[in-house]
Amino acid sequence: MNKVVSIEIAGQVFWIDEEAYDVLQAYLKKIRLQLVDDECGSDIFKDIELRIAELLYALSSDEKKAIVAEQLNEVIEQVGFIDSEDIDAEFPRKSYLDPQNKILGGVCAGLAIRLGVSAFILRLVFIGLTALFGLGIALYLIFWISLDTNSNRNAALAAQGKARTAKQIAAFEAPKENSLVQLQRIIFLPVSIVGTLLTVIGNHFRNRSKGYLFVFKNIFVFALLFVTFFLCLGLYEFNQSRLFFWPISWGLSAATIYLIVLGLTIYVREYYLTRSNFKVKKILKVGAFIPIAIIVSVVVFLNNTQSEYQKKLVEKNFTLSQRQLQLKFNEQNPLDKYAEQVLYHVKTNTSENNQIILHIDYSSYGYTTVKAKENIHTMDYFFTFDNNTLELDKYWSLKEGALNRGQYINVTIEIPQNIIVTSSWPLTINRDDRPYHYSVREQYTRGGVDFSSGRYLSNDQYFHEYDEDFRNKLSDNERNVLMDKFCEEFFISESWGCWSNIQRLVSENSRFDRAFEQDIEIIEQVRKYLLPDRSLFVSNLIEMNDLVKGVSIEYPVMSEFQKHIEHLLSIKSTSEKNIKPGSG
Repeated sequence: MNKVVSIEIAGQVFWIDEEAYDVLQAYLKKIRLQLVDDECGSDIFKDIELRIAELLYALSSDEKKAIVAEQLNEVIEQVGFIDSEDIDAEFPRKSYLDPQNKILGGVCAGLAIRLGVSAFILRLVFIGLTALFGLGIALYLIFWISLDTNSNRNAALAAQGKARTAKQIAAFEAPKENSLVQLQRIIFLPVSIVGTLLTVIGNHFRNRSKGYLFVFKNIFVFALLFVTFFLCLGLYEFNQSRLFFWPISWGLSAATIYLIVLGLTIYVREYYLTRSNFKVKKILKVGAFIPIAIIVSVVVFLNNTQSEYQKKLVEKNFTLSQRQLQLKFNEQNPLDKYAEQVLYHVKTNTSENNQIILHIDYSSYGYTTVKAKENIHTMDYFFTFDNNTLELDKYWSLKEGALNRGQYINVTIEIPQNIIVTSSWPLTINRDDRPYHYSVREQYTRGGVDFSSGRYLSNDQYFHEYDEDFRNKLSDNERNVLMDKFCEEFFISESWGCWSNIQRLVSENSRFDRAFEQDIEIIEQVRKYLLPDRSLFVSNLIEMNDLVKGVSIEYPVMSEFQKHIEHLLSIKSTSEKNIKPGSG
C-alpha cells in the first residue's frame, strides 16, 4: 500500500504516490540549482513547471489512479535538465495568437508563424474573404475564439515546432517585433484602432473581473428571482386555464416547482456559499430529467390537441321597434368557471330597415375535425334582446367538465343605416379594414380623458359620435377617417404611413403625389388642420372644403376626400328629430 499525496503545479492539482513525490522534489530542486545564476531563472522555472503540468495532466485522465514514480520518470525524461543534450527532432507546429505582432487579435501573426508565410499576406486574404458575404470576419472570429495566446516559452516553442525541453525553455529568446508591423498597423489603421480599443477594454475587464463577476452574479440571481416570481404567477394561471384535469395540472405544477427549487439551490450553493454545509445529491440532479421529460411530453400532447381547427357561424336577427339601439355589455365574471373575454366588433350595412344582425363566430381546436367540432359545443355564451336593448356577456365560459382546447368567440354586430346606438363601451375604429369596422373596447383612459359609454349615429360605413360634445367638433374616430382620406388622396404610400405624412411638411415628403405639385401650398394648409396636436371643429371643415375646391386638377366626380368632408358637414348639421329611414 503506497501513500498518496496531493500536489499543485502551475495551478493544477495532481495526485501522486509518495515515491513519485520524492522523485519530483529532487528533480525540481536540481532545476532550481541550475537556474540560480540566471536573471530570468524564476520565469524559466515557472515555464518548466507548466510543461511538467501539461504532461502530468495527460497522464491523470483516469481520476481513480494516482501518478506513480515510473510515469513521473518518463515525464522527467521528456523535459530533461538544463544541461541535457539537444533533441534535433522536429515536431508539428501548433497555432497560437501572437500578441506581440498583432494588429487586431493576433490571429494572422500567429498563423503566419504556424504556416511560415508573411502575416501581411494572410491579412490581405482575410480582408478579401470579408467581401465574400463576410466570410473573412467569420473565420477571423472563429480563430480568435479558438486559439490560445502565445504567452509563455512553451507556447512559443510549440508554435515553432521545437522540443519543449528544459534546455530549450531556458535557452529560448523571445523574437523581436517585426520591423514591418508598425507599417502594417498604419496600412490597416481602422483595424488597428479597433484592436487597440478591444485590448484596452479587455485589459480593463480582466483586471476588474472579480468586481464584474460579483455584480453580474447578483444581477443574475435577482433576474432568477424575478423570473421565479412570474413563473409562480404563471403556475397559478396554468391551474386556472383548465388545460388538464386538476390532478394532472397539480402534478405538472409540482414538476415545475421542483426544477425551480433545484436550479436556485445549485446556483446559490455554487456562487454564494464558499463553504457549503450541504451537497446537492446526484440523484436529485439526475431526477430532474423526469419532470423535464413530463413537461416536454405535455407540450407535445398539447400541440397534438390543436392539430385541427374548426369554426361555426351562428346568425341571429332582431327587429327594432324604433330607430334606436342600446348595447349593454355585462361585465360580470362567471364564478368558479374558466372564462375568456369575447371579442366584439360593430359594423354598418347598407340596409335602411330596423333589422339588427348578430354574427357569433365560434372556433376551436382538436385532435381531429370531429373533436374540434365537439369542443365548440363546450362553450357557454349568453345574450338577450328586449325592448331595443341588446345585452351581451363580456365573457364566455366552459361547461362543467370541459377542457380548454383553444376555443374562441368573436361577435360582430351589424347595424343598418341611421340608427342611434347607445353603447356601454366605446367604439374604436379599425383603420386597416375596408369598409371600416369598429372594435368594442372596455372603458379606458387616454391623455387624461376617460372613454366610457358613447352615443353614435350609423351612417354610410361609419359610426359618428352623437353626443353634444361632438356636435361642433370631430371625434378621434372621425378625424382618423378624415386623415386616411387625405393621405389616400394626396400621397403615394400604404395606409400605415399616414401618421408620418401628416406630421411632415408636404414639400419635404417624398411620398407626396407630384400630380398635385401646383397645389402644394393648398395641400400644406389642409395638412396643418389635421395635425394631431390641434382640435378639429366644424368651422375648420368648412375652411378645408373651400381649400380643396381650389385644387387645380379637375375631377370627373368629386374627390373622396372632399366627399367625406361634405359627409361630415352633413352629419354635424343633422339633429336627432330629422333622422328618418332612408336619410343619409
